[in-house]
Amino acid sequence: MKKIIVIILVISIGVVAGDEGILPSKLTVDLPKKCQMLMLHEKPDIKSKKKFTSASYGDKIENMGCIREVTQKEIDAIPKEKRDYFSFSHPVWCHVAVGDKKGWVLQKYLKNEFLDEEMD
Repeated sequence: MKKIIVIILVISIGVVAGDEGILPSKLTVDLPKKCQMLMLHEKPDIKSKKKFTSASYGDKIENMGCIREVTQKEIDAIPKEKRDYFSFSHPVWCHVAVGDKKGWVLQKYLKNEFLDEEMD
């Protein structure tokens, strides 16, 4: 009897989570020059192998999550005069999908229009 209840509970949680429409968010490519193409890195490291994509300025791509090696709390603990350099040397990387290609890109080359609209 307990197994049946557990199975029903797991199935109902899966259905509710599936109905929520929780998907990776769309981000917009925001390169410094409109003629540039987005390049993906194999790893969240500027020195890692790169892959070329067909995505350029204004294209929508799938975001699968962003990371940073350090927390905001660690950044805030650094003296103000050194904080900008520390943030620059520990950038935010986003794992993205462009068509069938997946890789990492610096967050500074992406924007989330939904969040930008809410802040206005």
